[in-house]
Amino acid sequence: MRKQLAIGLSLLVLTAMGGTSENVFVSMTEQGVSQQYTHFVRTSLNQFEPLSGASLGIGLPMRNSFQTASVQFITGGDNIDFGNVEFNDPSEQTCKNLGYTKDSCDAGYWKFDFCSYNLKYFKTCCSDSYKYTSATCNSPNELSTDSCGGKYKCVCNRTLYPIEKCTEPQVPSNSSCTEEETKYYSECVCPSNYNQTCTGTNQEGAGEGCTYNGTTKYTSCQCKAGYNMTCSELGPVTPSDYCLLNGTKYYNNCKTCENKCSLSSCPDGVVCDYEDCSQKYCDIGCATNYTYWCTSPQTNCTTLGYTKSASQCPNGYVKCPYNSAAVFCKDA
Repeated sequence: MRKQLAIGLSLLVLTAMGGTSENVFVSMTEQGVSQQYTHFVRTSLNQFEPLSGASLGIGLPMRNSFQTASVQFITGGDNIDFGNVEFNDPSEQTCKNLGYTKDSCDAGYWKFDFCSYNLKYFKTCCSDSYKYTSATCNSPNELSTDSCGGKYKCVCNRTLYPIEKCTEPQVPSNSSCTEEETKYYSECVCPSNYNQTCTGTNQEGAGEGCTYNGTTKYTSCQCKAGYNMTCSELGPVTPSDYCLLNGTKYYNNCKTCENKCSLSSCPDGVVCDYEDCSQKYCDIGCATNYTYWCTSPQTNCTTLGYTKSASQCPNGYVKCPYNSAAVFCKDA
């Protein structure tokens, strides 16, 4: 309809909006209405610049914006004034109808999949983390299974690197992977100074232990409570019950008495020692003017003279009290 109105016109007067209006005459021909014409908008006093044909809505390709103009048709000596005419841009609705409804993204996102009819509109906002390709994501990282805009995240394989933080005293292993400034580790291990198992008899670990692969280790070992005596004076009560630590045996019970004496009283004619702890007497010898009979008797039959056998003594014999096979011949 607009094109038909314009074909028969010989003169068109445009008054630019937004300032003091000034009529500018534009000459047009019937054959070239849609393409061959010249028109201007006043920008300042005595200065004009071209106005897009899309603003007139007369068959030229549309731009992303629209303008309004006051249109007057001059016929003879009379002017026909249609007032302000608004020329809408249909590309905006076309894009929205096709699903291109976004015109901005939040911070940390970038635009993807633009509408070909109007590049102001697009479909997808991709996170800035989707910025990698196979050429830019380096091992041990790997590309994510999902993508956005043809780009991927550069992630850590959580099966291979499942640990983000270790519980003390364990520390992260040297095998790690970093994803978006967060470091992930393959496992938690014990520090190198946790190297004592403390499994000796009556031993225990000193301080908190560190368990790895089912084995608990400590920085050092110590004896269990109570095993802190060397019993160097009288010896232990139970010699087999000890804690061996750094080459020294520690016991939990030392003797307080040798218990070397066994006599409840000292016999007549004997000199004794009294043991306070056992309250018993020890016989240490004969008293003065007494013969000492405490020496063990001679029991060697040969030394005592029993040098024969019974068959060698036809006239009789005396047997040795310590060996009946050794005899002393009566007629010898």
